[in-house]
Amino acid sequence: MPEAARKTLVVTQQARGEDEERVRSGYQRLGVDAEVKSFFSDLPLRIAASHLVIGRAGASTVSELGVIGRPAIFVPLPHALDQDQAANARQFALSSAATVVEQSAFSPQWLANALLEAQSDLPGLARRAEAAKRTGIPDAADRLADLVLRVAAQKRQKAKR
Repeated sequence: MPEAARKTLVVTQQARGEDEERVRSGYQRLGVDAEVKSFFSDLPLRIAASHLVIGRAGASTVSELGVIGRPAIFVPLPHALDQDQAANARQFALSSAATVVEQSAFSPQWLANALLEAQSDLPGLARRAEAAKRTGIPDAADRLADLVLRVAAQKRQKAKR
């Protein structure tokens, strides 16, 4: 990425403890403002303040991005037995909220191009955020709990008969 584009980036990256210093040094060499830690206790706030999230596509991550309304670049875990992350990512991408890239294609150059594209189309990034928000189900846990209680009540009724 051109230096001017790198200077506009503010990155929060979660990295394994043994990788933190190496990752932090890489950002410093590139002149990118980055905070790298193995754990962020305030990650939901950081996600809410972000313009774009880059990560895996676990069910919780995809659900949270939908509720918060943040666009994403997903790199699904390639070795998942049932390819659940790939399925999650595809569903989010159908709404236009995400770009999905296979890990084998996720290179520094690919990412640089994707970030430059996002930087050059801020209205498009905002549309992707709106699309993400439309996928969110903020009361999903309540809905699930209600469903479980209804099913349990039906089973009790059948058992009494």
